[in-house]
Amino acid sequence: MKTIQTTLFSVLLATSPLCAEPLYTQEGTDPSFAAVQASSGGKPGEKFNRGGAPGSRIHVNQELLEKQVGKPGPIPKDLGLHTEFSGGINRKDFAQWTRWYQEDGNVQIFRLFKGEQNIRGGADTNGSPGRVEIFTRNLPAAPGTWREWEGTYTIIQPARACIFQLFHEGSLWPFHLELSDKGDIYFLRRRPVPGMEREIVMAPNMVGKSLGVKVRANGENYEVYQKAPLEAGPWKLVTQGAFTKAKDNKISFRWGMYCGSKKGQTVPNDALLFVTGATIR
Repeated sequence: MKTIQTTLFSVLLATSPLCAEPLYTQEGTDPSFAAVQASSGGKPGEKFNRGGAPGSRIHVNQELLEKQVGKPGPIPKDLGLHTEFSGGINRKDFAQWTRWYQEDGNVQIFRLFKGEQNIRGGADTNGSPGRVEIFTRNLPAAPGTWREWEGTYTIIQPARACIFQLFHEGSLWPFHLELSDKGDIYFLRRRPVPGMEREIVMAPNMVGKSLGVKVRANGENYEVYQKAPLEAGPWKLVTQGAFTKAKDNKISFRWGMYCGSKKGQTVPNDALLFVTGATIR
């Protein structure tokens, strides 16, 4: 079953706080999740479906977004992609997965749809809520050798999801940055630490708004900063901490939307997120 594209542009309701103009338009339609599964040729539980999942095209109002976040730099090239159907997708194949991930100019566009599941582990009761995530390859880090990730999030349609993960090879995730269904962005320490807050609200009510984030990590220690786009002055420290040392001092950064791994649940509602200025140092 092929995706049917229209030639009409439909103006959506996500507007910038700067004015009533929409931050994007949408061209075409998105087939049902069942139709996408059928057309992909994949099967529930298949780890690496290569059939792809086409979708409607999102056109960013670049001029308006730049007034809000500044002119973004280029998107890094050495990245991988995880979707509902497949993990470890190489950049050369990103264009096959426009249902969930697109790039318009230097804007990364992440989408999920209500009722979807990550079917890599199975379907129905075995499936879990969805994800669309970009990730870096393993990055060598060590005490005294810090890696940095910097980017700006613009929340269009929120869903309860993890939008950033620091990954330690061999010992998993020190922390997440989370998005609430109301558009709040907050820090979540994966494991409670005595005397330290587990959750820290970074920015409430961010629908239609943007937040700059910077993460520094060396395979053991980490620091999280925030800043309003276009704001002069230094970054504000949100928190810092330590975690089990990464195996072979290898870490990676992941960003996008991950709605969780609880079996039998689905994506709670349609969701759309822009990321600009993603930079790895």
